[in-house]
Amino acid sequence: MAGTGETLPGGFIAEVVRVGDTVRRTRPANADFVAALLVHLASTAPGIAPAYLGVDEQGRQVLSHIDGVVPWRDREEPAFFADAALTGLAGLVRALHDACAGTGLAGGAETVCHRDLSPKNTVYRAGPAGPVPVALLDWDLAGPGRRIDDVAFAGWHWGTLGGDADPAELGRRCRLLCDAYEGPAGGLLPRAELVTVMWDQIGTTWRGIDAGADRDEPGMRRLRAAGAVETVRGWHDWLHRHRRAVSAALGTT
Repeated sequence: MAGTGETLPGGFIAEVVRVGDTVRRTRPANADFVAALLVHLASTAPGIAPAYLGVDEQGRQVLSHIDGVVPWRDREEPAFFADAALTGLAGLVRALHDACAGTGLAGGAETVCHRDLSPKNTVYRAGPAGPVPVALLDWDLAGPGRRIDDVAFAGWHWGTLGGDADPAELGRRCRLLCDAYEGPAGGLLPRAELVTVMWDQIGTTWRGIDAGADRDEPGMRRLRAAGAVETVRGWHDWLHRHRRAVSAALGTT
């Protein structure tokens, strides 16, 4: 029987424990899809995700442990959000999407999306220009979708919204993500939709947390108690007020 292991910090939804060179996680609702996706990525985009190793005697998902730093505290270090980090992140997301486009996993959709991209779900390692993302974690929400969905999600998770945040800077960072994702050829992303996609995602997020907490879901209750609903709703209102300025800096108006 596996040892009790070391509980890893940062999780609000799933319990995550390290046991030796493996990570044990609460199995997601779409466990079979996630297993098939991770097996597929192991051969088509090696290293961007943990390896799937099966299920342990407690029914937990067993994954390989990836060495590196996960910035699970909000804004703990600006270097995790620097331009070099954004460029590296775009490469990981592009590798995921290219590996899944046209496969059975994507079904009739453009590709498979991670759907929960954030610094807290990203492993960084030191690079010449600072810490760079090398792998993505927490695939519990992965599913078929559009490339723009993940790029937009990354835009507001690696950006700053609300309060006195600069909308032009958010637009610039989204443009950098798109440029790094597409490369010189361009044309893969419907950039004119990006701000609307972000706004819809942010609205869905705070409403989903609120509704889940009302249903007495433990993870959602913890998030609401931590102030997530008020914070994310504030971002939603902020983006509504500043969407033209963000779009202008993105270069879509």
